Amino acid sequence: MAEETFEPFGPLQGVKVLNLSQAIAGPFACAMLGDLGADVIGIENPKGRDTSRPNPALPGWGTRMDRRNSRSLCMDVRHGRGRELFYKLLENADILVDGFRGGQMDKWGMSDEALWEVNPALVIVHISGFGQTGDPGYVSRASFDAIGQAFSGYMEMNGFPDRAPVPAFPQPSDYFVGLFAIVGALAALNRAKETGQGDSIDAAQYEAMVRCSGFYVVNYLNTGVLPKREGSHSTSSAGYGTYTCKDGVNLYILILGAGVVRNACKVLGIDIAEDPFYDGMGLCGMGTPAGDILEGKLAEFFGTHTGAEAEEILLEAGVPCSRIYTFADCDADPHYKARETFTTWKNAHDDETMRGVNVVPKLKKNPGKIQRGMPLVGQHNEEILHGLGVSDEEIAQLYDEGLIRQETTLTGK
Repeated sequence: MAEETFEPFGPLQGVKVLNLSQAIAGPFACAMLGDLGADVIGIENPKGRDTSRPNPALPGWGTRMDRRNSRSLCMDVRHGRGRELFYKLLENADILVDGFRGGQMDKWGMSDEALWEVNPALVIVHISGFGQTGDPGYVSRASFDAIGQAFSGYMEMNGFPDRAPVPAFPQPSDYFVGLFAIVGALAALNRAKETGQGDSIDAAQYEAMVRCSGFYVVNYLNTGVLPKREGSHSTSSAGYGTYTCKDGVNLYILILGAGVVRNACKVLGIDIAEDPFYDGMGLCGMGTPAGDILEGKLAEFFGTHTGAEAEEILLEAGVPCSRIYTFADCDADPHYKARETFTTWKNAHDDETMRGVNVVPKLKKNPGKIQRGMPLVGQHNEEILHGLGVSDEEIAQLYDEGLIRQETTLTGK
């Protein structure tokens, strides 16, 4: 395939990232870097195709977004000439991301220390379910998103109190750990630019979820009180949850804070100065006299208004709320359109385009962009290997030996 040329862009232009990961967490992390201008090379295994890529059974839409702004080299890096070429890439790389079980890189003879012999300034990011250190029986465990949720206590908090816990959706532990990995990588890169010394980031899926459990985990650690599954409505605060309007539209409302309580009481015809209410009241507890009155008034209000009407009235009064959108609602919303939250980009494998989520976050002076779509597996083998000084004859030999591979269709078939 013809070699491509793109203009540098974004705050991370010049940063070189190598990605050895598959599925969601690692590719998502690298896509965030690529969206902001980093040069990302996804190094894929010729003997084990990423199952999240488009295949005959699944269209792989998420991966089409999470592998955008990257190039693909499909090469076995574990031994022989593949490892030699991988190390050549490492010499000029800034960040390496892997998504293997804890200790896998060590087993291949690619410990952090071995990689720093190749490039002392390299920032190495390990994304795994259970981390690189700790109890050996846990470190070597495989993990997926829901496993991270289950082990972290996060899943136990989700669902309804009279039913089994359910995983939050879609894949928060994959995305959370990816974001933590980025924070660690950029912090280490900043330091490496000053000192010439890289670092190793150990991002464990379950720890990302525990860190994002906020009040609930800290409340338990200090009081011993476990959280209760709340379902679609807070168990502690009235006016805090999902309500169904007369047209069947669901709306989420949060009446919390003295100003919001005051505004809600005015809309609902409640005298804020009459007991059990008082001006300055921060919330109405569920099961309290004030909470019971508030819930009754809300039931009347939503029972006599459509979702659109209720939302307009509450927002005008200064009460935080939103209709619970489907993606179709999102797509039609004027705010989404005004901010271009959804956008279109050209495929890397043909002349067609696809729609997806635009670059997040938005930067004013050095904005990110989507320069290329997800590449086919091995689409840039020749381009990348030529850059390492590998001849066409040797590239042909690497294909023959099965050390590199290239697909010519989206599904690999």
